[in-house]
Amino acid sequence: MTGLTFSYYCYVCSHNNRISAEIPKAPEMKEIEVTCEKCSDQTHILVTSCPSCESGIKYFLSDLNFPEEIRRLAEAYVSVIQGIKDSLADYIEEFNVALPKRWTVKLKCTCGDGYTAEIPLPYELR
Repeated sequence: MTGLTFSYYCYVCSHNNRISAEIPKAPEMKEIEVTCEKCSDQTHILVTSCPSCESGIKYFLSDLNFPEEIRRLAEAYVSVIQGIKDSLADYIEEFNVALPKRWTVKLKCTCGDGYTAEIPLPYELR
């Protein structure tokens, strides 16, 4: 992880907040909670940095706990697939469905390099 500083404009009051944090290099992502210096609004930011230049920062805003929401959606998907598998057990000997192991987003840095960042997903079928 690299200590970096970047600007975040509050989506409630538009105040320019300067954020200094340890930012992981992609493909790793880190969630940080940010409090606006002006209006005290709190939000989650999911952040990563370019693995080539280590200074290009990309972040995603969410009032939700984004990694947890992705995990919950993945768990629901796995649960649905497990239900289908269980209901077909008497009819089909083998049932396989490819499940994603991570949520991946493609990013492009201002240095020109392209890279991906990812959040691991639960992967569990009995």
